[in-house]
Amino acid sequence: MRYFLSHKRQSLVCIAGVVISVMMYVIMSAMMEGFSDKFIIETVESTGHLTIQDEPRETQTPILEQVYTNPNALLVLERPKPRETIKKIKNPEGLMRKLRALPGIVAVSPEVTGEAIATYGTKHVGVAILGVDPEQQTRVTTIGDKLLEGDFSRLRTTANGLILGRGIALVLGARVGDTVVLASSTGGQTGAKIVGIFETGVTPVDYSRAYMLINNAQTLLDKKNIINRINIRTDDYTKAEGYAAQIESLAGYKTESWQESSANFLKIFKIQTVITNFITGALLIVAAFGVLNILIMSVLERVNDIAILKSFGFSRTDITIIYLMQGLVIGLIGSLLGLLFAKIGVEILSRLPISVEGLVKAEGLLMSEKRAQYIMAFISAMVVVALASMYPARRAAKYDPVDVIRGAH
Repeated sequence: MRYFLSHKRQSLVCIAGVVISVMMYVIMSAMMEGFSDKFIIETVESTGHLTIQDEPRETQTPILEQVYTNPNALLVLERPKPRETIKKIKNPEGLMRKLRALPGIVAVSPEVTGEAIATYGTKHVGVAILGVDPEQQTRVTTIGDKLLEGDFSRLRTTANGLILGRGIALVLGARVGDTVVLASSTGGQTGAKIVGIFETGVTPVDYSRAYMLINNAQTLLDKKNIINRINIRTDDYTKAEGYAAQIESLAGYKTESWQESSANFLKIFKIQTVITNFITGALLIVAAFGVLNILIMSVLERVNDIAILKSFGFSRTDITIIYLMQGLVIGLIGSLLGLLFAKIGVEILSRLPISVEGLVKAEGLLMSEKRAQYIMAFISAMVVVALASMYPARRAAKYDPVDVIRGAH
């Protein structure tokens, strides 16, 4: 402690470096995870944990490749004639009964989906039409809780009722009670009355999705009595991939987990995590060099003291421990203060009145504070500082008191 306190300014600079490194590690991790958690939760809760599509997963080998097995063969199929088939899920009611009986399945909802053009006055916008059963849809997703205006149940009580995402409503300039014209690519056209406006906070959803009663959507999209998608809610969305494989083998149709359908966005979040770890790791390394510098100076200034200690019977291990302890004291004080300031920083940043609207929309910075972030920051800082302390500690332990007295050092 005497050696540590004899260089107060240098020690404070080292501690400050560790404090800043730990604080930035926690704050940046909380910020990145807050953004990704917001997107994942809102996407999963507004869409469903699993989705059964109206097509099988491509696992079959084309017939030409079955006949010509030579991997170097050039296979060309000219003028192929596509098979005219109506894409749909066969016997959806029977399939949904089987799904509801599976362990871990909380709710199931049928859908008919398609594209349409919404027109209001002179404005046009493309929308993804989702024909749903209101009661079942609100059990599978939380869309019923995301309405800014109106009520999801009004889809059933209003003729040609329509619920729009907030982004679509803003583009059209339409409000609840207004009537928009919907036209599908199959030639269907109808007037639909807006009975609700929802906002999930996920921009791609809010600017593209519209809900209708399933019968009305089937008529508009020319898909009478057709169900082309089934949404599923499980008891744990993190296990969706395992459920997807099980259900796909049962249903015979392509079943996507939310991880698969959002794979592109999840890759972006992984890259963000790598960048965050790289930056915070660089800060920790800078702090480690500060500790290394202070301890080397301490060793050089106390060569005579080290010789005297050794002449009193101190071993190399004793000297090594003295300088390691100095480094660990710096790391411990800096880490604890860094965690304290990180906690304060997260609380302040989460309360800043900053409107954020990009991939997700939020009023304020999205901060996801987790215990693991604090633990990792503390452990990382202590390990880095301990490693930085090893070289000066070992150097101090190598001094021979006889050589020091003779003036060899």
